Amino acid sequence: MARPTQITRENLAPLIQARGPVSATELAALLRVNRTTIARTLPDFGDDLVTLGATRSTRYLLRRSIRNIGTRWRIYRMDDAGRAEEWAELEALHDRQWRITWAGDPPEWAGNFMLENGLWGGFPFFLGDARPQGFLGRAIANRISRTLQLPEDPRYWSDDETLVYLQAAGEDSPGNLVVGDDCLRRAMGRAVDLSEGNSVSEADRESFYPEQAVEIAQSLPGSSAGGEQPKFLTSLRLESGEFQAVMVKFSAPMDQPTGQRWADLLLCEFHAHQVLAGMEMSNPGARLLDAGGRRFLEIPRFDRIGAGGRRGVVSLEALATSVLGNLSRDWIEAVSELHRRCLIDEDSLATVRRLHAFGELIGNTDMHFGNLAFFLDDTLPLRVTPSYDMLPMLWAPGNQGELIERRFSPAPPLPAMADSWREAAGWAEEFWSRVIADPRLSPEFRQIALGAGTAVGQRRRHVG
Repeated sequence: MARPTQITRENLAPLIQARGPVSATELAALLRVNRTTIARTLPDFGDDLVTLGATRSTRYLLRRSIRNIGTRWRIYRMDDAGRAEEWAELEALHDRQWRITWAGDPPEWAGNFMLENGLWGGFPFFLGDARPQGFLGRAIANRISRTLQLPEDPRYWSDDETLVYLQAAGEDSPGNLVVGDDCLRRAMGRAVDLSEGNSVSEADRESFYPEQAVEIAQSLPGSSAGGEQPKFLTSLRLESGEFQAVMVKFSAPMDQPTGQRWADLLLCEFHAHQVLAGMEMSNPGARLLDAGGRRFLEIPRFDRIGAGGRRGVVSLEALATSVLGNLSRDWIEAVSELHRRCLIDEDSLATVRRLHAFGELIGNTDMHFGNLAFFLDDTLPLRVTPSYDMLPMLWAPGNQGELIERRFSPAPPLPAMADSWREAAGWAEEFWSRVIADPRLSPEFRQIALGAGTAVGQRRRHVG
């Protein structure tokens, strides 16, 4: 490299962007000048320059602007009463790096995920996990993608695009974190909106839910046939005067074979909630409602409390991606590794083992890493959340809506899982008994449930 006649911001910027964090000594060696020359030029970067460390160990990075929304953003956390506090500040840096500066003491888990000086090699997992996902994610992206100039499928959003969404429209993202001042104002205003009538009374559910289902089916057709369960979020105004945030899943019209099958599966999910709630592993209060020719399953959200309260959550997928870097494992392997690293405790590990065994014994073939989560507090260990999306997906319609006959043969447990399996097998037998006895179940699925219940009983007696 030819020695520049004068060291300017333009000389230094490409080097800092590509090599940061980099020291003045390293920059001086690259440009074949003395360190003092570099030190004189660095102030020209103004607020774009990030300085890490002190004296001879000082390193430099450059902030980068994302579209027109700036280079740094406050992250707020909302508590169970809806009060907000500044939790951290996020900065976008060159070379796909990010920096988190904590407003107070860093969470106990922070050192397991971030590099030195608050740097992250990728987008912080607790924000990336708020990217819209699944059916709800597609519904959100369908609504805002053109306005925010984002891809219509959030699975293809970059980290920058996720941040654009979070600060512009993420006021009701899962968990309790809100990015940016404007987004916080909207989030806090939601509680006011509820008290002013932006909620659904329990008495109006029978008319409101079918209306929502028709509107969603028209805007996102074919979702159930593609394996995604249609759903929406709303807030109920209870007879007590309190508010409850719920997720509502719904079937296609039950006079269609695919709609009837999804209605049966929603009934199964309802009974799974009931059984697991009795074991304190699922949120109580799930309700079924048949209205407008469809079936609706209403599930209280465990990340929302009353009109404005929130709780932090993080999926196993986000944790495993950040800590393990390999999503080919199943729940047990991944959670066992989190336990080994002291991120979760023995109780949560035992709970996940029982949930996994229960899922296998009811035909849940969809226990992916997004279907298990933990409460995200500042302290360790993280605790597993109530169970969700626990239903016999083995019998879900195929991608084109076809009903396929499938064989159910639950595998016996490995020795390390035997105790958890035996306990879960008792719950599974109770589950199948409840499903079989429910008069809302179709005759076709009752035959499937009878066979599945018999198979679980036989396997349970064999294992002993």
